[in-house]
Amino acid sequence: MKAPRQSEDELILGLVSISDRASQGVYQDEGLPSLEAWCRRAMTNPIRVHQRLIPDEPYDIERTLRELVDDLGCDLVFTTGGTGPSRRDVTPEVTLKVGTREMPGFGEQMRAISGHFVPTAILSRQVAVLREIPDHAALIVNLPGRPKAIAETLEGLKDKDGKTIVNGLFAAIPYCIDLIGGPYIETDETVIKAFRPKSAQRPKTPKAEPLPPAFSPEDLNVVMPRGYSEADLTVVWLHGLGADNEDFAPFADEIVRRGGPVCRFVMPNAPKRAISAYDGVPLRAWYDIRGMKLELEEDEFGMLETVGRVNRLIDELVAQGTPRERIVLGGFSQGAAMTLLCGLTQTKPLAGLIALSGYVPLPERLFQSVTPVAASLPIFMGHGTLDDIVSPLLSQSGARALAKSLPNLEYQTYDMAHEVCADEVLDMTKFLRKLSR
Repeated sequence: MKAPRQSEDELILGLVSISDRASQGVYQDEGLPSLEAWCRRAMTNPIRVHQRLIPDEPYDIERTLRELVDDLGCDLVFTTGGTGPSRRDVTPEVTLKVGTREMPGFGEQMRAISGHFVPTAILSRQVAVLREIPDHAALIVNLPGRPKAIAETLEGLKDKDGKTIVNGLFAAIPYCIDLIGGPYIETDETVIKAFRPKSAQRPKTPKAEPLPPAFSPEDLNVVMPRGYSEADLTVVWLHGLGADNEDFAPFADEIVRRGGPVCRFVMPNAPKRAISAYDGVPLRAWYDIRGMKLELEEDEFGMLETVGRVNRLIDELVAQGTPRERIVLGGFSQGAAMTLLCGLTQTKPLAGLIALSGYVPLPERLFQSVTPVAASLPIFMGHGTLDDIVSPLLSQSGARALAKSLPNLEYQTYDMAHEVCADEVLDMTKFLRKLSR
């Protein structure tokens, strides 16, 4: 069902990875998360993304492309995979079938770029088409399958001084989207500069007012261990449902007392919101709880809103002089869920993640959105075997699924309920000690 645009400049983007083995779970698909991460770096517009992971079957490819354009209103669709000469590679044929007009320059430019790297670029059969229906039009482009090749194709080639040798594919896409009636795409010129004739360029808008702080000073509790003025690590800590930023203030002293590094804890307060599962009682919460089965009817809007605020807080800490590589993101219960969702979608490195008594939120979305940067993060997860608030089975199943693509994930269980015990704090201290080296 086609949802209305949130703003006139919102780009609705379809990303399709076409692979028999990845769609069967034989290996982790890398194309979708890396492609989404590149698009979010390159474009400054608000973006709504629809991802699909499908096999090399003509019917599935055709149905998916028609759904993304006709039903969901995508302005731009990128596909990866299925463009070689093998008999199972049918993406170009199906793309041409659903297209109303071919755009041959895109395929020619892709092969020109790839030819600078590998002689087998001439075997690639990528195409691009317009799909036009009575009230909408979209550009569909076949891209390579490997993340590195995707970035090279979209960005083009530059010499050591940053001068363009071969134009990237994406430089022409914003103007193409203009011409078919889509939103006006603006780009981050440090990634790729969009080209438009002068007559088609939008006047530069005045510089936007700076955003207000992610959290007011009254909603931030910054704690250092007693007797210390400089920290080895900064830990952004998210509390649980109904708690506040005072609950875990003792952690700073406890970690040092157990032989851990000096950690500055930056602990924001969640806003108060009516909790549906508790008859609308207002509690501090990072998102709504709609029922006692946490994995059902998740509050996606509230979760993503929190991710945005936490990202802004991290950016503010970096702007104040804290290196991202020395920032740990952690939390308890709801805060642990938000740590995983926010931490595993980072496009720039953090020191690590700590998730206590939590679970994996929005799993279908998250498993497809783990970025290459996040995949190498050290992660510590702890959970109580007697937890009657967040089911140990829910926590463990999510951790097992994550561990398939996250080699540095450590998961520990403890004989406790929905709480923190001394052994867990000790294990967390050991984890932080490794991060501080």
